[in-house]
Order: sequence, then C-alpha cells, then structure tokens
Amino acid sequence: MYAAILVYTASIALLALSHYAGNHAYKFVGKLVGYTLLLYSAIFLHQLNLIDVFSLVLGVASIPISLAISMFTTLYSVAHHYPNYLELLMDAFLVSIISAYIAPSFIFMIIPWTIGEILGYVLIKIGEERSLEGPLTSSRGFIFTSTLTYEISIFTLITLSLVSISAGMGLYELMKPFTQYYALISLPVVVIPLVVVGFLTKMANIPLHFWLPSAHSSAPSPASATLSGLMVSLGYYGLYRVFSLVNIEGYRAPLSWFFTAVGFMSILYGGFQALSQRDIKRFLAYSTIATNGFVSVVFGLYVLHPIDLLHWTLLMSIVMHAAYKTTLFCESGLIEAVYGTRYVHGIRGFAKVAPVSTMGGLFAVLSLLGVPGTLGFIAKLLAVYNAIIIMPVDFYASIASLIAFSSYIVISALVALKYARLYFDGTPSRVNALAKRLERSVQIPVFILGLFNALMSAIIIPLVSELYSSLIIITVAIAIATAYLAHSHLKMQIR
Repeated sequence: MYAAILVYTASIALLALSHYAGNHAYKFVGKLVGYTLLLYSAIFLHQLNLIDVFSLVLGVASIPISLAISMFTTLYSVAHHYPNYLELLMDAFLVSIISAYIAPSFIFMIIPWTIGEILGYVLIKIGEERSLEGPLTSSRGFIFTSTLTYEISIFTLITLSLVSISAGMGLYELMKPFTQYYALISLPVVVIPLVVVGFLTKMANIPLHFWLPSAHSSAPSPASATLSGLMVSLGYYGLYRVFSLVNIEGYRAPLSWFFTAVGFMSILYGGFQALSQRDIKRFLAYSTIATNGFVSVVFGLYVLHPIDLLHWTLLMSIVMHAAYKTTLFCESGLIEAVYGTRYVHGIRGFAKVAPVSTMGGLFAVLSLLGVPGTLGFIAKLLAVYNAIIIMPVDFYASIASLIAFSSYIVISALVALKYARLYFDGTPSRVNALAKRLERSVQIPVFILGLFNALMSAIIIPLVSELYSSLIIITVAIAIATAYLAHSHLKMQIR
C-alpha cells in the first residue's frame, strides 16, 4: 500500500517539476516518467487487491492517452499562444481524472472527480475567452448543469448511505475498497432518479445533453479532448460504482429500458446534429452525444444482464470512445491552427499540410467506421453479439438493443466519412488559400493518439477472456494491414 502511495506521489511531483524544464525535450522526458509512474501505481493498487479489473483497464487505457494529450498541450500552447499555465492546468486535469478511475473506494473517487470538475470549468473559461466562434456562456452551462447535478447526486448518495446503514457504518462502507463486500443500500424508488441524475448529466444523454456542445467546443482543443474522451465516461464509471453499492434488484428492468431509450434517442439526435454542423468542434461534440448513446444502450443491457461478456463490452465501448475522440479533438486544434477557422465547409487537403497527424486521424476514423483491427470494430461486434445471445431469454430487450446498435453503426459511419473529407482535395475554396504547413513535432502526439485505436484492441482483448487470446496475432495483423492500406491511400491522395 505504501509503495503505491509513494509511486503515485512521485509521479505527481515529477509532473509538476516537468513544467520548470528549460526545453521541450526535458519536459517530455519528465512527463513520460511521471505518467509511467502513475501507470505503475495503478498496477500496484490492482496487485494489492484495492482496485478491480474495471478500474485497472480504464486507468491503464487513460494514462497513455493522457500522456499524449499532455505532450500535445505543450506544443499546442505555443502554436495558439496560450499562457504557460495551460500545461499545468491540463496535467492537473488529466491526473484528477486518472485518479478518479484508479481510486480504491467511493470517497477517494469523489475527491479527484470534484477537483476535475473545477479544473474543467477553468479550462472552458480560458477557451471561451479566447474563442472566436464559441459562446461566452459555456463555462456557466458546465458548472451549473454538469457539475451541480453531479454534486447533488453525490450528496444524496452519501446522506442516504449514512441513514440507510447507520451513522457509524455508512461512511465506512463508502471508504471500503471496491474489491471488498459492500452492505448494499436499499433506496426508495422515488430517490433513485435523484441519485442517477448527476451521472446521467455527465454522460450528456437526452434530455440532459444541452450543456455539452457549447462547453466542449469552447475549451482549448486538449481540454476538449479530455472532457469529451475521458471525463464524460466518468458518468458511466460512477453509475457502475453506484449500482454496486445500491440494491437495484427490483429496478433492473425499468432502469435498463430507461438507458436503452435515452441511449437510442441520443444516438439519433447526436448523429443527425453532428452531420448538420459546420464548426468542427461542435461536430465532434455532437458525435460525442451519439457515441454516449451507444454506450448507454450497452450499459442498459449490462444492468439487465450483468454477465462477464457484457461487462467487458461496456469497458471496450468506453475505451473505444476515449481513443477516437481524443485523437480527433486534438487534431481539430491543428486544423484551426492551419486554416485560422473552425468552419470546415470548403476546407480540404489537410493531409497535404499535416501528413503525420492525418495518419493518426485516419486510425480514429477507421475505428469510428468499425474497420476490423480497431477498437471500434471490437466494441460494435461485441455489442451486437451480446444483443443476439440474450434473445432467447429477453426477446424485446434484444430487439430494441439491436435497433439501437444498428442505428449507431450507420450514423457513426456517416460521421466518420464526413470528417474524412477534410483530409483530401475537393472543390477549391477561399479558405484553402490560408492553409500553412505544420511542424512535424506538433503532429506526432496526434499520430500516437490515433495509433492507440488499433494497438489497444490487441492489448485489451487478452483481458476479456482467455478464449480471445488466440485472436491477438490476427488482430495485430489486421491492424498492420489497415495501417498499410491507409498509408497507401494517403500517398495516392497527396500525389
């Protein structure tokens, strides 16, 4: 236990000291070692049986993504002339989210999560003050909608746990590691919506979605990537933990249908809104609502049938969203730097001015399309498979889920194809004349983020089940073949 605390403290100290490094090379080394130590602290916590596999996978997936975002922030701040403290705020924001994922108990999850809410507000505020396109009310919408409802749910849960279990045991139960037995709290049915609403708002599902597009589009691109790719998924993680604490045996069916319904509506609404956007960051923000809808339907199935395969499908869906969305949001910052605008109508040929980041972006697009060898393919395949295998025992839930998953597969493909148009030449426009080339160094973090969309599928599959371990070689081979085909196609387009 002490070793994990020591390693975690050392990682925080090293990340803080890295901001005082004289040049980017030393700074990047400090970040690399700092986030690596953070990874070791997560592994130590798992080895000590303080966190379970769910926390371990989300932590292990979030840490390398956070490292790439952190490195991107350093170069992005220079390109967009942001103050130096943006890097420090971003590292603090990333660490707070990772800490929430790898926290050993409910109370220790709440503390970094709340810190992350405050830092998210500050980052959105910084972005909206410098944004030409974003609204000036985004930070207020975030703090009063997303953060306030979350705090209400947390306060309600803690209060009711004290009352339900006893004043002496309630807080103790919330401090016990997730891996230990909980004395389940029995809540009246009228109270459950109050406990759920904060996490539902964080997930930005309909009808509590309205704060997300403006908040995520106004923040600086690294912050948008973190908010959309990593922090939004805390809503699902929080609900997963709440449902392990609260006795929901009598409410599984209505809760499942609720998540399926709001998920399906979010898929349709988020997808069609994304396809109608001209601002690239609002386009990505609305696509977040659509993907969150997909994850909500998976979550609804898991609530109804908490089997191991659905447990892993939920994990894969969350990691898939984190990988592709952080890649594209960071790349949107480069597009804004190249063309001087976020309005993408008429912008083509980005692959010519940023070929390295385009390779990363193509991996994310392929994942969104569901191409074999990517996280998107694994998540969608497992989701459909789960919906089919429950058909004999729950026909209506199976059909409803299949309709929702099919809708997301079609809509996500349309969204991916619309985004891919930015890379290649089309009808010349006035905006194209403003394009300038980017340095290779600022493109590399985006390429690394994109690569995670293929590599993580090979890393996570063995964790799902020993039955899948034989697929590692096939998955890696398909990923390499996909990368080669994408590279060949890219070279042809650039010529």
